[in-house]
Amino acid sequence: MALDISVEVHCGTCGSANYSLPAGMADEAPIVCNDCSDRLGSVAELKAEMIGQAQAHSAEALRNQLDRIGDPPPA
Repeated sequence: MALDISVEVHCGTCGSANYSLPAGMADEAPIVCNDCSDRLGSVAELKAEMIGQAQAHSAEALRNQLDRIGDPPPA
């Protein structure tokens, strides 16, 4: 069973998901919103947020699959 999961990290100031990743992708490099120039955090923080969202969505999708498996067939 394959699960397709989308994650997005939005700027806390303007709500945009438009940012550029710094060259080299060093964990301590800052991520900056392209729309309002607010700092979103570091590459490491972005990775952690995306992993957390993926895990939460995966767990929810798995629960939904298990619920459907446990449901009796429609009459």
